Amino acid sequence: MFAVLLALAATAAALLYYYASRSFRYWTDRGIPQLEPTLPFGNMRGMGKEFSFNELLDRAYRRFRDQSPVAGLYFLTNPVLIVNDLDVAKQVLVKDFGSFHDRGLYVNERDDPLSGHLFSIAGERWRYLRHKLSPTFTSGKIKAMFGTIRTIGVEFLAGAEQYIDRGVPIDIKKLSQCFTCDVVGSCAFGLECNALKNGNAKLLEVGNKVFRQTPLRMMYSMVLSVLPRLSRALRLPLFPRDVSSYFIGVVSETVAHREQHGVERSDFLNLLIQLKNRGTVEDGGDHATEKLTLDEVSAQAFVFFFAGFETSSTTLSFALFLLASHPEVQERCRKEILEKLAHGTDEGLITYEALKEMTYVDQVINETLRIYPPVGQLMRSVTQTVHLEAANLTLKKGDMVLIPIYSYHHDPDLFPEPECFRPERFAPEAAEGRHPLAFLPFGEGPRNCIGMRFGLLEAKFGVVQLLSRLRFTVDPRTEVPLRLAKNTGFLQVDGGIWLNATRA
Repeated sequence: MFAVLLALAATAAALLYYYASRSFRYWTDRGIPQLEPTLPFGNMRGMGKEFSFNELLDRAYRRFRDQSPVAGLYFLTNPVLIVNDLDVAKQVLVKDFGSFHDRGLYVNERDDPLSGHLFSIAGERWRYLRHKLSPTFTSGKIKAMFGTIRTIGVEFLAGAEQYIDRGVPIDIKKLSQCFTCDVVGSCAFGLECNALKNGNAKLLEVGNKVFRQTPLRMMYSMVLSVLPRLSRALRLPLFPRDVSSYFIGVVSETVAHREQHGVERSDFLNLLIQLKNRGTVEDGGDHATEKLTLDEVSAQAFVFFFAGFETSSTTLSFALFLLASHPEVQERCRKEILEKLAHGTDEGLITYEALKEMTYVDQVINETLRIYPPVGQLMRSVTQTVHLEAANLTLKKGDMVLIPIYSYHHDPDLFPEPECFRPERFAPEAAEGRHPLAFLPFGEGPRNCIGMRFGLLEAKFGVVQLLSRLRFTVDPRTEVPLRLAKNTGFLQVDGGIWLNATRA
């Protein structure tokens, strides 16, 4: 009996090995160079400990960029194509968008309603929701939220000054997170999170659970995307249960309170409630027949909060670090800020109009996003057969494609001396001379980041608010050069970013 079981086990192992070995020839059989995979993880062995996701993609990009417009690697046994050529990236994101309109991310609304948000959903549901939500991110709607941002900005400055008064360095990422938590909590839900006043908030705690992933949790998320059908059959959630239950509870209670008491605010949730009740955010006219469900409202509010909370705080903290590391750039920024505020009509307060005129600050933000893009890659799933002429490769439905943003941003052929902080790279004349897809912090094409303008406004305001009153230097507690964490798909710094500040 033992011999029979041993033979069966050996046969199963042999079949598994044959299947994996055959799968690992997917790209070479098509004439595409690839990183050599190993069983059973493909090219993922060591990810989260020895190297980050961005570093894995960069390894393929740097090795093959000069010999092929595309390259292959494997997530477990699943083949993934890395796009090395910017024209091919344009084909994927813009020209042939109809063949690449899905991200291929895990969605399981039955067991995890929050997974059904705009960033992840596919096909016609994405088109429907994008169309419904686009009017909520117009300049007028964002401008209406500016007063809220400015009020919280006063507390942001006060929070930084408390560190000065105590004579201790600022944990700038934590302070930035408190600021963006309060801003997005208020602009998304009308909630007073008070993270800046208390140094903590429940939403901040929940946010850290989503973004501070262990290597095991990171691998779990990757497996869900690689094996979506099996994961849905097993009823696996994308987010931890306590995160989903807390967030859905907050949205449900807030919606119920507003509807019962007729409360209306200039925030994102108010617009989502309009989509829930009448199917449109436009004034007048007949109500639309298709409306958002409460679960869909919760999911969109969720992605708005976490996108605005984490990516903006990351950009803001890195921008302040770079300015503290380059005092000449910091002084030029301060000069522009003070000049524009002096010409304002609102008693020296930051106005929406004055902020728009601070073009050098825009260059600083863009250069920060180049060096430290909060999202380092774009994923696309092929939705119908398409031919990549430049690579002489035909992709079929279900193939996965990755655009390595972080690699583009650090390619010396696109950005000479890419590790150097040079805001002048984004002066109009310099930007015009580059390929339009060399810089992709918010993606490109019809599926670019819908909240781009809000995110930029939030980060830019944070920089301006602090620099208008303070000067920064890097505290010795910060390890320079920064060491980026390996165990997350989002940029985080091991040991943190610590700055010293003085009143200007």
